Amino acid sequence: MKTLILTRHAKSSWSDGSLSDFQRPLNKRGQRDVPTMAKRLLSHGTAPQLIISSTAVRAMQTTEQLMPLINAGSDRLLTTDSIYEAPLSALQDAASQLPDSISVAMMVGHNPGMSSLGNFLCSRADLQMPTCAMACFELDIDHWQGIYRDCATMRWYDYPKKG
Repeated sequence: MKTLILTRHAKSSWSDGSLSDFQRPLNKRGQRDVPTMAKRLLSHGTAPQLIISSTAVRAMQTTEQLMPLINAGSDRLLTTDSIYEAPLSALQDAASQLPDSISVAMMVGHNPGMSSLGNFLCSRADLQMPTCAMACFELDIDHWQGIYRDCATMRWYDYPKKG
């Protein structure tokens, strides 16, 4: 059994038109939402052993703000360009390459990818992840490379405005 927590980056700023999409930082609401979601993650008792994050600025800022709040050291972070604006196949590939020694992993990325991966893992989930949303899936697999369609059950789903 493996557990995967999908996290969409927190709300980003569009205020500086000179920045590329990749360079956009979090806005004030995004910075405020991360601690809220960190508390909710901890309340579920699902702490990731490894976090794989997109290298886009908003995803990295989400991840870097989240990590100390959930007691995750830098040794538990893996960054990759491959999940920035990634299609479902690239996200599946990133998850399938996780080390089998990891039971609980988190992926911090972007939409529509995070929603697509969640719906691939559990079609009953019908996810449309807003910013800073988290969805936790329990995968009925022993090895990450064994990920397949509908291999998971969604254990919980939360987002800042859910309350």
